Amino acid sequence: MIMMLLVLVLAVVGMRTITLESRIAGNVLESQKQQETADGALREGERIIQQYGLPLAKCTEGATSPVDTDKKPCYVADARTDSFGLNTSFTVNTKAAGFAIPYGYWYPRYISTVCPKGSSATSALEAASTGCTEFYELNAQASAETTVQACGPQAFCLRSTVNLFIK
Repeated sequence: MIMMLLVLVLAVVGMRTITLESRIAGNVLESQKQQETADGALREGERIIQQYGLPLAKCTEGATSPVDTDKKPCYVADARTDSFGLNTSFTVNTKAAGFAIPYGYWYPRYISTVCPKGSSATSALEAASTGCTEFYELNAQASAETTVQACGPQAFCLRSTVNLFIK
């Protein structure tokens, strides 16, 4: 009888261990899926920004996407003077193509323009001339929700810097 009781206790402990390990594996898999989706959204944003080789214009007031009707991207804010600082604001965003649960979103912010010696950005137009490089901060997010979330437990966020050589 005592032997049966010991075998039963060992079986229960083994089942609980297996259940815990399967939950951990599921959470790791979900986390990895969100990271890959956010990285994919980041890469899509980089590809779209670099596709034209032209400086990005600031998005129009009230825009909901950093990609206009002509499929040309625009930046949502100047990262150096933005009141958000290092925080993110996905109020203006583009949904990354090809992702469903988790969904991917991205948006760019302008950082600066660097020109080689003897060249300069056209300050009146704030547009880079040929041969200059513009830098943009790109923020991406993956969330299981159908709308963007604050970065944290509900959304996995990534950030990168894109340099765009003006042709």
